[in-house]
Amino acid sequence: MFPTINPSLRYASIPLVAALVILNLLLATGCKLGANRHNAIGCQAYNQGQITTAIAEFNKAIEMNPNDADAIYNLGASYYAIGKQTKNLQTTQSAEQLYRRAISIDDQHQDAHRSLAALLIETGQEQYAFDLINSWKNRYPASTEPVVELAKLYQEYGDNSRATDLLVDALKINPNDVQVLAAMGSVREAQGQFALALDSYIRALQIDSKQPQLAAKVSSLQNQLAQLPSYNSPTGSATKTATPAPARYGSTTPYQNF
Repeated sequence: MFPTINPSLRYASIPLVAALVILNLLLATGCKLGANRHNAIGCQAYNQGQITTAIAEFNKAIEMNPNDADAIYNLGASYYAIGKQTKNLQTTQSAEQLYRRAISIDDQHQDAHRSLAALLIETGQEQYAFDLINSWKNRYPASTEPVVELAKLYQEYGDNSRATDLLVDALKINPNDVQVLAAMGSVREAQGQFALALDSYIRALQIDSKQPQLAAKVSSLQNQLAQLPSYNSPTGSATKTATPAPARYGSTTPYQNF
């Protein structure tokens, strides 16, 4: 004999389960929205120089969503900024752990890879920085983001030829990749190939016009090239003395992501 099943209980469980599923979805969505709000407040505080407040907000975001790679990255960036300012090795090591944690959650987190590489360079571990980005590139051969970061590394260390080769390959993957075009422009500019740099910047702006920094570069290069008698068009061959080396690789600035 099997126990008698009460049909009313069995069928009543269906809407109950559905309600629980909906409730869990609402809770998850609410936590994500709450985490995003704290993340946004933290970014604003960071940009205003209120690092302690920023750290508290990023921690709140992580409490609400432990797998929020952006909040974890932002917390790491905050610790890295403090570590650089105070020369505190323990704080810098905490930043490194947070960057690695963000990458373990989101293996394609570009900012976390870039900042971790920058941290490794700053702490005298240049080869590990190259290994980090190379490994990322090898895991995602069809992705342009790691190629851009690797090219930036080579550019900083003076190997503009290698950087150019990498970016040429990346453009074969996606000829309209704005990041690749901007990076190519930067390399060409560093090489003194201003007309080619201008061409890359203009192409990037044509694809995405909401880039004030690139727009400023285009305006500046156009003014410089207009003064050269040999300059005719953005694809011309006019060159000048190479520009100074780019700013130090990487960034410690948290970003707001929704």
